[in-house]
Amino acid sequence: MKRLAILSGGVATLAAAVGAFLLMRGPPPSLGEEGTFENDCCGTVTLAHGHLSVNGSQAVRYDVGRDADGPYVRPRTYVGVVEDEGFDIDGSQRARKLRLDRLPGPQAIQLPMGTRAFVFRKKALPPLPTGAK
Repeated sequence: MKRLAILSGGVATLAAAVGAFLLMRGPPPSLGEEGTFENDCCGTVTLAHGHLSVNGSQAVRYDVGRDADGPYVRPRTYVGVVEDEGFDIDGSQRARKLRLDRLPGPQAIQLPMGTRAFVFRKKALPPLPTGAK
């Protein structure tokens, strides 16, 4: 019985250590894709710290990759046109690749709408205040 208690304590300690490691490792490293992209009709798409959000809505994790068609981000959940809602995140549809124009430092990202794609351009940084360096 004493061995079982020691073994159980060891397993619990190991589980706590693994959980702490996973929580403390932080967001995945950026591959140069981060930024805020905007479209005049459709709002903004933000890529930051491994999460993508549309118009400030919920954030979903994404992976960055490259294939024969070029660089892309692939959200873990569908991001694109949702009927009667505009651009949004929708867990009921299959996730699709969102194309970047280049990597690192993309200036545009494409969100799908059927066979079309809407282009969101990188939002310019606000100008520095006078006298700032």
